[in-house]
Amino acid sequence: MHIKTLSLFIALASTALQAQAMDDRLYVAPSVNYTFADNDRNADDGWGAGVALGKPVTPHWNMELSLSGSALNHQSASGDYRLQGLGVDALYLLKRDVDFTPYGVLGLGILRTDTLGKADTGAMANAGLGIMKRLSDNIALRADARYRWDGNSTNTFNKSSFGDVIVSLGLNIALGEKARPVPKPMPEPVAQPEPEIAPPPKPAPMAAPVPAPEPVIVQPAPVVPLTTKQATQLDQAKSGDVVTILEGVNFEFDSDRLRPDARVILDEASTVLERRSDISVDVAGHTCSIGTEQYNQGLSERRAKSVYDYFVNKGIAADRLTTQGFGETRPAFSNATREGRAKNRRVELHVK
Repeated sequence: MHIKTLSLFIALASTALQAQAMDDRLYVAPSVNYTFADNDRNADDGWGAGVALGKPVTPHWNMELSLSGSALNHQSASGDYRLQGLGVDALYLLKRDVDFTPYGVLGLGILRTDTLGKADTGAMANAGLGIMKRLSDNIALRADARYRWDGNSTNTFNKSSFGDVIVSLGLNIALGEKARPVPKPMPEPVAQPEPEIAPPPKPAPMAAPVPAPEPVIVQPAPVVPLTTKQATQLDQAKSGDVVTILEGVNFEFDSDRLRPDARVILDEASTVLERRSDISVDVAGHTCSIGTEQYNQGLSERRAKSVYDYFVNKGIAADRLTTQGFGETRPAFSNATREGRAKNRRVELHVK
Protein backbone atom coordinates (compact mmCIF):
# COMPACT_ATOMS: atom_id res chain seq x y z
CA MET A 1 0.00 0.00 0.00
CA HIS A 2 1.48 3.37 -1.00
CA ILE A 3 0.42 5.30 2.09
CA LYS A 4 3.34 7.80 1.82
CA THR A 5 2.02 9.12 -1.50
CA LEU A 6 -1.46 9.67 -0.05
CA SER A 7 0.02 11.39 3.03
CA LEU A 8 1.95 13.83 0.83
CA PHE A 9 -1.24 14.91 -0.99
CA ILE A 10 -3.07 15.32 2.33
CA ALA A 11 -0.31 17.63 3.60
CA LEU A 12 -0.34 19.71 0.40
CA ALA A 13 -4.12 20.14 0.51
CA SER A 14 -4.20 21.04 4.22
CA THR A 15 -1.71 23.94 3.71
CA ALA A 16 -3.58 25.43 0.75
CA LEU A 17 -6.36 27.30 2.63
CA GLN A 18 -7.15 30.68 1.03
CA ALA A 19 -9.37 33.35 0.92
CA GLN A 20 -18.90 35.72 -5.53
CA ALA A 21 -22.63 34.44 -6.86
CA MET A 22 -22.43 30.69 -7.13
CA ASP A 23 -21.37 29.23 -10.51
CA ASP A 24 -23.75 26.25 -10.93
CA ARG A 25 -23.00 25.26 -14.54
CA LEU A 26 -22.63 21.62 -15.58
CA TYR A 27 -19.03 20.62 -16.27
CA VAL A 28 -17.04 17.71 -17.70
CA ALA A 29 -13.80 16.58 -16.05
CA PRO A 30 -11.40 14.48 -18.20
CA SER A 31 -8.35 13.16 -16.34
CA VAL A 32 -5.35 10.85 -16.39
CA ASN A 33 -4.53 8.76 -13.33
CA TYR A 34 -1.80 6.56 -11.89
CA THR A 35 -2.69 3.60 -9.66
CA PHE A 36 -0.39 2.53 -6.84
CA ALA A 37 -1.63 -1.05 -6.57
CA ASP A 38 -2.24 -2.92 -3.32
CA ASN A 39 0.74 -5.23 -2.67
CA ASP A 40 -1.69 -8.15 -2.30
CA ARG A 41 -2.70 -7.79 -5.96
CA ASN A 42 0.73 -9.04 -7.14
CA ALA A 43 0.55 -6.36 -9.83
CA ASP A 44 2.70 -3.47 -11.00
CA ASP A 45 1.52 0.13 -10.70
CA GLY A 46 -0.06 1.48 -13.88
CA TRP A 47 -1.63 4.35 -15.81
CA GLY A 48 -5.31 4.92 -16.54
CA ALA A 49 -7.83 7.57 -17.55
CA GLY A 50 -11.25 8.81 -16.55
CA VAL A 51 -14.02 11.30 -17.21
CA ALA A 52 -16.75 12.76 -15.00
CA LEU A 53 -19.92 14.80 -15.49
CA GLY A 54 -20.55 17.10 -12.54
CA LYS A 55 -22.72 19.92 -11.23
CA PRO A 56 -22.51 22.24 -8.20
CA VAL A 57 -25.57 21.71 -5.98
CA THR A 58 -24.82 23.96 -2.95
CA PRO A 59 -22.23 26.67 -2.19
CA HIS A 60 -19.82 23.91 -1.07
CA TRP A 61 -20.92 20.59 -2.64
CA ASN A 62 -20.54 19.20 -6.18
CA MET A 63 -22.00 15.88 -7.36
CA GLU A 64 -20.26 13.89 -10.13
CA LEU A 65 -21.01 10.78 -12.21
CA SER A 66 -17.59 9.29 -12.99
CA LEU A 67 -16.21 6.61 -15.32
CA SER A 68 -12.61 5.36 -14.98
CA GLY A 69 -10.36 2.60 -16.29
CA SER A 70 -6.84 1.27 -15.79
CA ALA A 71 -4.65 -1.75 -16.60
CA LEU A 72 -2.12 -3.29 -14.17
CA ASN A 73 0.44 -5.94 -15.18
CA HIS A 74 0.62 -9.12 -13.08
CA GLN A 75 4.00 -9.71 -11.41
CA SER A 76 3.68 -13.52 -11.05
CA ALA A 77 1.56 -14.45 -14.08
CA SER A 78 1.05 -13.43 -17.67
CA GLY A 79 -1.70 -10.98 -18.45
CA ASP A 80 -2.96 -7.99 -16.49
CA TYR A 81 -5.76 -6.54 -14.41
CA ARG A 82 -8.32 -4.55 -16.36
CA LEU A 83 -10.31 -2.36 -13.96
CA GLN A 84 -13.33 -0.32 -15.08
CA GLY A 85 -15.27 1.74 -12.55
CA LEU A 86 -18.60 3.60 -12.59
CA GLY A 87 -19.48 5.68 -9.54
CA VAL A 88 -21.08 8.70 -7.94
CA ASP A 89 -18.75 11.11 -6.12
CA ALA A 90 -19.48 14.02 -3.77
CA LEU A 91 -16.90 16.83 -3.71
CA TYR A 92 -16.75 19.32 -0.82
CA LEU A 93 -15.03 22.59 -1.87
CA LEU A 94 -13.67 24.71 0.96
CA LYS A 95 -14.28 27.88 -1.10
CA ARG A 96 -16.23 28.26 -4.33
CA ASP A 97 -15.56 30.78 -7.12
CA VAL A 98 -12.01 31.59 -5.96
CA ASP A 99 -8.74 31.18 -7.85
CA PHE A 100 -7.48 28.30 -5.65
CA THR A 101 -9.18 25.94 -3.20
CA PRO A 102 -8.68 22.52 -1.61
CA TYR A 103 -11.49 19.95 -1.65
CA GLY A 104 -12.42 16.58 -0.20
CA VAL A 105 -14.13 13.72 -2.03
CA LEU A 106 -16.23 10.67 -1.10
CA GLY A 107 -17.59 8.17 -3.61
CA LEU A 108 -19.44 4.88 -4.07
CA GLY A 109 -19.82 2.75 -7.18
CA ILE A 110 -19.17 -0.53 -8.96
CA LEU A 111 -15.87 -1.89 -10.30
CA ARG A 112 -15.61 -4.48 -13.07
CA THR A 113 -12.47 -6.63 -12.80
CA ASP A 114 -11.15 -8.76 -15.68
CA THR A 115 -8.08 -10.84 -14.70
CA LEU A 116 -6.60 -14.33 -15.06
CA GLY A 117 -9.54 -15.52 -17.14
CA LYS A 118 -12.13 -14.34 -14.63
CA ALA A 119 -14.43 -11.31 -14.83
CA ASP A 120 -17.00 -9.98 -12.40
CA THR A 121 -18.47 -6.74 -11.06
CA GLY A 122 -18.49 -5.72 -7.40
CA ALA A 123 -18.71 -2.80 -5.03
CA MET A 124 -16.09 -0.10 -4.56
CA ALA A 125 -15.69 3.08 -2.49
CA ASN A 126 -13.16 5.90 -2.45
CA ALA A 127 -12.17 8.90 -0.34
CA GLY A 128 -9.46 11.51 -0.74
CA LEU A 129 -8.30 15.11 -0.91
CA GLY A 130 -7.47 17.40 -3.81
CA ILE A 131 -6.72 20.93 -4.95
CA MET A 132 -8.34 23.02 -7.70
CA LYS A 133 -6.79 26.03 -9.53
CA ARG A 134 -9.00 28.23 -11.75
CA LEU A 135 -7.38 29.03 -15.12
CA SER A 136 -10.31 31.01 -16.60
CA ASP A 137 -14.07 31.47 -16.17
CA ASN A 138 -14.62 28.13 -17.93
CA ILE A 139 -11.58 25.95 -17.12
CA ALA A 140 -9.96 24.83 -13.86
CA LEU A 141 -7.00 22.50 -13.21
CA ARG A 142 -7.62 19.82 -10.56
CA ALA A 143 -5.47 17.17 -8.87
CA ASP A 144 -6.38 14.69 -6.14
CA ALA A 145 -5.24 11.53 -4.36
CA ARG A 146 -7.80 8.92 -3.31
CA TYR A 147 -7.83 5.63 -1.41
CA ARG A 148 -10.02 3.13 -3.28
CA TRP A 149 -11.52 0.08 -1.56
CA ASP A 150 -12.16 -2.82 -4.00
CA GLY A 151 -14.43 -5.68 -2.87
CA ASN A 152 -12.41 -8.14 -5.07
CA SER A 153 -15.46 -9.56 -6.84
CA THR A 154 -13.29 -12.16 -8.68
CA ASN A 155 -11.83 -13.48 -5.38
CA THR A 156 -8.33 -13.19 -6.87
CA PHE A 157 -5.64 -14.72 -4.63
CA ASN A 158 -8.44 -15.50 -2.13
CA LYS A 159 -8.35 -11.96 -0.78
CA SER A 160 -11.49 -10.41 0.64
CA SER A 161 -10.66 -6.92 -0.67
CA PHE A 162 -7.92 -4.69 -2.07
CA GLY A 163 -6.95 -1.12 -1.28
CA ASP A 164 -5.28 1.04 -3.96
CA VAL A 165 -4.05 4.65 -3.97
CA ILE A 166 -5.00 6.57 -7.14
CA VAL A 167 -3.45 9.94 -8.06
CA SER A 168 -5.30 11.94 -10.76
CA LEU A 169 -4.64 15.10 -12.77
CA GLY A 170 -7.33 16.63 -14.94
CA LEU A 171 -9.46 19.61 -15.98
CA ASN A 172 -12.91 20.96 -15.06
CA ILE A 173 -14.51 22.36 -18.24
CA ALA A 174 -17.71 24.33 -17.58
CA LEU A 175 -20.53 24.12 -20.14
CA GLY A 176 -22.25 27.33 -21.24
CA GLU A 177 -21.74 30.96 -20.25
CA LYS A 178 -21.23 32.02 -16.65
CA ALA A 179 -24.20 33.91 -15.21
CA ARG A 180 -23.55 37.54 -14.32
CA PRO A 181 -24.97 39.06 -11.11
CA VAL A 182 -28.25 40.94 -11.64
CA PRO A 183 -28.16 44.55 -10.38
CA LYS A 184 -30.48 45.24 -7.48
CA PRO A 185 -33.63 47.13 -8.52
CA MET A 186 -33.93 50.75 -7.45
CA PRO A 187 -36.45 51.32 -4.66
CA GLU A 188 -39.81 52.81 -5.63
CA PRO A 189 -40.07 56.54 -4.88
CA VAL A 190 -42.12 57.37 -1.81
CA ALA A 191 -44.91 59.88 -2.39
CA GLN A 192 -44.59 62.93 -0.14
CA PRO A 193 -47.77 64.50 1.30
CA GLU A 194 -48.68 67.98 0.12
CA PRO A 195 -47.61 70.60 2.68
CA GLU A 196 -50.41 72.32 4.54
CA ILE A 197 -50.62 76.10 3.97
CA ALA A 198 -50.93 77.93 7.26
CA PRO A 199 -53.27 80.95 7.42
CA PRO A 200 -51.55 84.36 7.36
CA PRO A 201 -50.64 85.59 10.86
CA LYS A 202 -52.54 88.45 12.47
CA PRO A 203 -50.71 91.79 12.31
CA ALA A 204 -48.71 92.41 15.46
CA PRO A 205 -49.35 95.59 17.47
CA MET A 206 -46.88 98.41 17.00
CA ALA A 207 -44.06 98.13 19.51
CA ALA A 208 -42.14 100.90 21.15
CA PRO A 209 -38.82 101.64 19.45
CA VAL A 210 -35.99 99.53 20.85
CA PRO A 211 -32.62 101.09 21.48
CA ALA A 212 -29.86 99.94 19.14
CA PRO A 213 -27.99 96.94 20.60
CA GLU A 214 -24.36 97.02 21.44
CA PRO A 215 -22.19 95.79 18.52
CA VAL A 216 -21.35 92.09 18.81
CA ILE A 217 -17.96 90.84 17.68
CA VAL A 218 -18.42 87.47 15.96
CA GLN A 219 -15.55 85.08 16.48
CA PRO A 220 -14.75 82.80 13.49
CA ALA A 221 -15.80 79.17 13.98
CA PRO A 222 -12.89 76.94 14.94
CA VAL A 223 -11.56 74.73 12.17
CA VAL A 224 -12.34 71.07 12.93
CA PRO A 225 -9.17 68.96 12.46
CA LEU A 226 -9.29 66.33 9.71
CA THR A 227 -8.94 62.68 10.79
CA THR A 228 -8.68 60.84 7.44
CA LYS A 229 -5.60 60.84 5.23
CA GLN A 230 -7.75 61.21 2.09
CA ALA A 231 -9.35 64.46 3.31
CA THR A 232 -5.94 65.76 4.45
CA GLN A 233 -4.46 65.07 0.99
CA LEU A 234 -7.41 66.81 -0.69
CA ASP A 235 -7.03 69.84 1.62
CA GLN A 236 -3.39 70.19 0.51
CA ALA A 237 -3.99 69.37 -3.19
CA LYS A 238 -3.51 71.75 -6.09
CA SER A 239 -4.64 71.66 -9.70
CA GLY A 240 -3.36 68.51 -11.43
CA ASP A 241 -3.09 66.40 -8.25
CA VAL A 242 -4.87 63.01 -7.95
CA VAL A 243 -6.27 61.83 -4.59
CA THR A 244 -7.43 58.21 -4.15
CA ILE A 245 -10.55 58.94 -2.08
CA LEU A 246 -12.04 55.38 -1.84
CA GLU A 247 -10.87 51.78 -2.38
CA GLY A 248 -12.90 48.64 -3.17
CA VAL A 249 -13.32 47.81 0.52
CA ASN A 250 -15.28 51.04 0.99
CA PHE A 251 -18.16 49.67 -1.17
CA GLU A 252 -20.44 46.70 -0.61
CA PHE A 253 -19.30 43.68 -2.63
CA ASP A 254 -19.91 43.98 -6.39
CA SER A 255 -22.04 47.09 -5.77
CA ASP A 256 -21.96 50.89 -5.87
CA ARG A 257 -23.52 51.10 -2.40
CA LEU A 258 -21.26 52.97 0.08
CA ARG A 259 -20.20 51.30 3.34
CA PRO A 260 -20.24 53.28 6.64
CA ASP A 261 -16.45 53.79 6.61
CA ALA A 262 -16.74 55.38 3.15
CA ARG A 263 -19.28 57.93 4.45
CA VAL A 264 -16.81 59.06 7.15
CA ILE A 265 -14.18 59.74 4.46
CA LEU A 266 -16.64 61.51 2.12
CA ASP A 267 -18.06 63.67 4.95
CA GLU A 268 -14.57 65.10 5.62
CA ALA A 269 -13.90 65.46 1.87
CA SER A 270 -17.18 67.45 1.57
CA THR A 271 -15.98 69.75 4.38
CA VAL A 272 -12.73 70.35 2.48
CA LEU A 273 -14.58 71.10 -0.80
CA GLU A 274 -16.88 73.58 1.01
CA ARG A 275 -13.86 75.38 2.43
CA ARG A 276 -11.79 75.22 -0.76
CA SER A 277 -14.09 76.86 -3.26
CA ASP A 278 -11.03 77.49 -5.48
CA ILE A 279 -10.93 73.90 -6.75
CA SER A 280 -13.24 71.52 -8.62
CA VAL A 281 -12.79 67.77 -9.08
CA ASP A 282 -13.33 65.03 -11.67
CA VAL A 283 -14.56 61.83 -9.92
CA ALA A 284 -12.95 58.82 -11.67
CA GLY A 285 -13.92 55.17 -11.01
CA HIS A 286 -11.63 52.17 -11.60
CA THR A 287 -11.89 48.36 -11.18
CA CYS A 288 -9.57 45.34 -11.23
CA SER A 289 -9.47 42.84 -14.12
CA ILE A 290 -11.86 40.21 -12.62
CA GLY A 291 -15.04 40.08 -14.72
CA THR A 292 -15.74 41.20 -18.28
CA GLU A 293 -14.59 44.58 -19.59
CA GLN A 294 -18.21 45.66 -20.21
CA TYR A 295 -19.32 44.78 -16.68
CA ASN A 296 -16.28 46.45 -15.07
CA GLN A 297 -16.83 49.61 -17.15
CA GLY A 298 -20.40 49.90 -15.87
CA LEU A 299 -19.38 49.20 -12.25
CA SER A 300 -16.68 51.92 -12.34
CA GLU A 301 -19.18 54.47 -13.72
CA ARG A 302 -21.78 53.61 -11.07
CA ARG A 303 -19.27 53.94 -8.22
CA ALA A 304 -18.02 57.29 -9.51
CA LYS A 305 -21.67 58.47 -9.73
CA SER A 306 -22.29 57.36 -6.10
CA VAL A 307 -19.45 59.62 -4.89
CA TYR A 308 -20.71 62.49 -7.12
CA ASP A 309 -24.26 62.16 -5.71
CA TYR A 310 -22.93 62.08 -2.14
CA PHE A 311 -21.04 65.35 -2.64
CA VAL A 312 -24.06 67.04 -4.26
CA ASN A 313 -26.30 65.93 -1.36
CA LYS A 314 -23.76 67.49 1.02
CA GLY A 315 -24.20 70.86 -0.71
CA ILE A 316 -21.28 70.86 -3.16
CA ALA A 317 -22.27 72.68 -6.37
CA ALA A 318 -22.79 70.24 -9.24
CA ASP A 319 -20.92 72.52 -11.68
CA ARG A 320 -17.73 71.88 -9.64
CA LEU A 321 -18.00 68.10 -10.19
CA THR A 322 -17.69 65.76 -13.18
CA THR A 323 -17.60 61.94 -13.34
CA GLN A 324 -16.14 59.26 -15.57
CA GLY A 325 -15.42 55.52 -15.35
CA PHE A 326 -12.35 53.76 -16.71
CA GLY A 327 -13.23 50.12 -15.82
CA GLU A 328 -10.10 47.96 -15.79
CA THR A 329 -8.18 50.00 -18.42
CA ARG A 330 -5.97 52.02 -16.03
CA PRO A 331 -4.54 49.72 -13.35
CA ALA A 332 -2.29 51.44 -10.81
CA PHE A 333 -0.93 48.09 -9.57
CA SER A 334 -0.46 44.57 -10.95
CA ASN A 335 -3.66 42.52 -11.35
CA ALA A 336 -1.63 39.32 -10.88
CA THR A 337 -1.86 39.53 -7.05
CA ARG A 338 -4.81 39.82 -4.67
CA GLU A 339 -3.28 42.96 -3.08
CA GLY A 340 -2.81 44.59 -6.49
CA ARG A 341 -6.40 43.83 -7.55
CA ALA A 342 -7.73 45.28 -4.26
CA LYS A 343 -5.79 48.56 -4.79
CA ASN A 344 -7.00 48.80 -8.41
CA ARG A 345 -10.65 48.85 -7.19
CA ARG A 346 -10.67 52.60 -6.35
CA VAL A 347 -12.28 56.02 -6.86
CA GLU A 348 -9.98 59.01 -7.51
CA LEU A 349 -10.49 62.78 -7.34
CA HIS A 350 -8.63 64.61 -10.12
CA VAL A 351 -8.21 68.18 -8.85
CA LYS A 352 -8.77 71.00 -11.37
